[in-house]
Amino acid sequence: MQDTTMELWEKMNQLQYLLHRQRFRRREGSPMKDTTRGQGRILAFLKLKDGIRTRDLAYLLDMRLSSLNELLGKLEHNGYIVREPSESDKRVMLIHLTEKGHAQEQSNPDMGHLFRCLSPEEQETFGSYLDRIIATLESQLDETDPRGCAENRRHRKEAFERCFNGEDLWGGRRGRHGGFRNGYGCPRHSDDPHRE
Repeated sequence: MQDTTMELWEKMNQLQYLLHRQRFRRREGSPMKDTTRGQGRILAFLKLKDGIRTRDLAYLLDMRLSSLNELLGKLEHNGYIVREPSESDKRVMLIHLTEKGHAQEQSNPDMGHLFRCLSPEEQETFGSYLDRIIATLESQLDETDPRGCAENRRHRKEAFERCFNGEDLWGGRRGRHGGFRNGYGCPRHSDDPHRE
């Protein structure tokens, strides 16, 4: 049993390594081309929803605000975005694509080819195995995180829906300083990495 477990771990690590290499190969010399990570991911999101608050973008992309601001700085320096104060609240910065940002070509990764070596039945079985592994990891992480993985995923999905329906990301209930109160969207904790 121990040998099988080690063999599975080695296979998972090899798969992760190969996926990582493939992701870098897809970039083709430009970080903008890869819509699954970094600057390319931000650019792809802004093509779907331009004029979004920095804090909202950090939450929706599940990024630390400091990491997002670093990437936004690079995008702004290279002329892909501009950050402008909101008309309704000058303290809030909105991110907008420039013409160069809109014109940047990006490729959507075709991940389907990875699974063509499996029959439809095998793909379904593989998917159920992955579901079980994910559920196990989430339950283990939920023990150390009071908000929980499933709860965070649900909050983020609801926030995406509000964002793309033109609603306020936090359900229209903002605190005095543009933040959100506990119970409205995702609860704010003192260690929340998405605070501005």
